[in-house]
Amino acid sequence: MLIDYLEEAAAELGQKKRAYQELHRQYKKFYSKDIRDEIAALHKEMGKKRAEVNERLYEGLRELLLIKRYFPELYAMLLEDEGIGGLVRAKDWLLERKEERKDDAGKRLERIRADRAQLREARKFVEGWPRLRIDAKSICATWPALRGAIKGELDREDVLAAIAKKDKGLVRAGWVVLINESMVDVPLRGLLERVKKLRNEELKRRAEAAEAKGKGSIKEYEALKEVENARRERERMERVCRHILLANPAYLERMKKELKAGRKNKTDLERMASMTAVKKINEAEWLREMRKRLE
Repeated sequence: MLIDYLEEAAAELGQKKRAYQELHRQYKKFYSKDIRDEIAALHKEMGKKRAEVNERLYEGLRELLLIKRYFPELYAMLLEDEGIGGLVRAKDWLLERKEERKDDAGKRLERIRADRAQLREARKFVEGWPRLRIDAKSICATWPALRGAIKGELDREDVLAAIAKKDKGLVRAGWVVLINESMVDVPLRGLLERVKKLRNEELKRRAEAAEAKGKGSIKEYEALKEVENARRERERMERVCRHILLANPAYLERMKKELKAGRKNKTDLERMASMTAVKKINEAEWLREMRKRLE
């Protein structure tokens, strides 16, 4: 069960975080290179573990939703956990979305785009405002998308921070719309086109690294660094595509059913879908097991 994994991961990351903090305290006292190396190694371990937990959360989004629905107190504890709380909070927005018809989703997306355009105008205005204080009432009258985000008279920097926060929320709301089963084709195909370009870029960098071999350590190092950067970016974009598929299991399951068994000429999207596992859950059985476990 997902909860078993999360509890083990929370304990491990919590322990590592406390050890990390203790090493930092020691380093401030002694400024030891050995301690600094320990800190770097532990930081790397924590990063790997968080990446692993992140993947498991995407794979278990359905189960995470059921925990939130049936065991809100347990879910609240996960949100506040020092080890995994941030990772769980980052998935919370994906859990309660509702499917929309394509026309309705398209209209909502247009409203979000219009609000973001207002925020860009407002940001430009505030950045050029000659005084340090700005009245929220007047700026919200000009750009209604800011209503509720600011109140009273604020410092210019506070207004800019509020605009950035509001824009981040709108980006997230836009993604909620785009990962609807009726619309998810659009971002996925765009992202996979980006993956294809990055794959070509990586091949180009690898060819350049092969040419640089034996031409001096600095040239070789820089060429290999470019290869590594290209590989990381390609893998990052592939993860984004996979996460979108996992966030829309109905779409993923439909794609898998539509794929003809043994067909060789699959599109990039079909290949990714075929390699992405859908975790199926019998809700009634899962609920019985969870209640038994928490007794």
